[in-house]
Amino acid sequence: MTISPLDLLVMLGSLQGFILAMVLAYTNAGSRLANQLLAGLLGLMALASLGVSIPMTHRWVGLLLDFVPFYNLMLIGPLLFFYVKAVLDPAFRLGKSEWRQFAWVVLDWGAKLMGWIFLAGLCSGLFQREQGPAWGHLMNQYETYADWPRWCSVSFYLFLSRQSLNQHALQQSGTEPGTIRWLQKVLNFFLVFQGVWLLHLLSTLLPSMRSAVLDQFGWYPIYLPLAILIYYLGLTGYVRTRRPFASMVRKPSSTSMGEEMAQLISNDLIKAMREDKLYLDPELTLQKVSQHTNQPAKAISFVLNQHQQKSFNAFVNEYRIEAFKQHLSQGSFQQLTLTGLAFECGFNSQSTFQRTFKQLTGLSPKEYQKLQCTEKESNAQIQI
Repeated sequence: MTISPLDLLVMLGSLQGFILAMVLAYTNAGSRLANQLLAGLLGLMALASLGVSIPMTHRWVGLLLDFVPFYNLMLIGPLLFFYVKAVLDPAFRLGKSEWRQFAWVVLDWGAKLMGWIFLAGLCSGLFQREQGPAWGHLMNQYETYADWPRWCSVSFYLFLSRQSLNQHALQQSGTEPGTIRWLQKVLNFFLVFQGVWLLHLLSTLLPSMRSAVLDQFGWYPIYLPLAILIYYLGLTGYVRTRRPFASMVRKPSSTSMGEEMAQLISNDLIKAMREDKLYLDPELTLQKVSQHTNQPAKAISFVLNQHQQKSFNAFVNEYRIEAFKQHLSQGSFQQLTLTGLAFECGFNSQSTFQRTFKQLTGLSPKEYQKLQCTEKESNAQIQI
């Protein structure tokens, strides 16, 4: 068996991706969810690279490629976006709305489903073996045009990731500058890859051009950069999971704090929220809280992250959710919608409000409202 040097490079990138994905999936350092999301991202890219570089040494290999979905590229965009969210916000979790975004992977399975339909029809006598080439041509045509929604999906979620990162940086929410810079580099790498992918898609848009380009260059213009991206994401992503621990060992003085000081800062934060109601400011930042409490921003961030195990945004949003629930139970602001009431409590994003509410209560705002109405009706009947 012989394999070309370029195929070997892509295959080695695939192997490296699988190894790093396994290591990250079982790494407890850092955010466990972020590690698992990055592991899934690497695993999907490695699986696609394997599907391109695997040598066609036997007809069974061809059947494997025809019937097994190696290319689940519709999942890459959501995984990238959720990974960025998990790194920026340790309290981030995958809810129903996040899981539903993975459903678009069915577009990746279209050609494989055609293959299984033909195979089932062949076994049942519905189709004839001579019809195989026509079905194969249909499957190839599907894969040709399925690359466009795949590219659009990754581009869309790349835009959302960039928007989320920029918004987080503007809020000065206590995330280490090194983490912000690294996520920016990751998104820039993906942006360059999207540009390369788009050029390849444009060059293969017409069937006549597609054959000429694939005969001349194959899929190497896409999968060689993808192999580089796998190496970069895997190695640097794993190193970053170890960095927080290493930095604490090297600089204990900058990350240690007495219990009395930590308690003092916690009390100042509680007072700023409960009594001064700073959470009602929709543009509240760590810097604003620092100025209000006369406590260093880094000290506040450290107390929240290390003593309360939550981010600055999660800490503030908890008070906003409690205020929302209180107003809802008391019937305050009845002229407002649920979203309007959320804005009155300090939120400036409907999606952030709904996601945070679901994380803290296990219910959507509408479900919680219905439950409150049911309880009030039950109490009224008991009193009668």
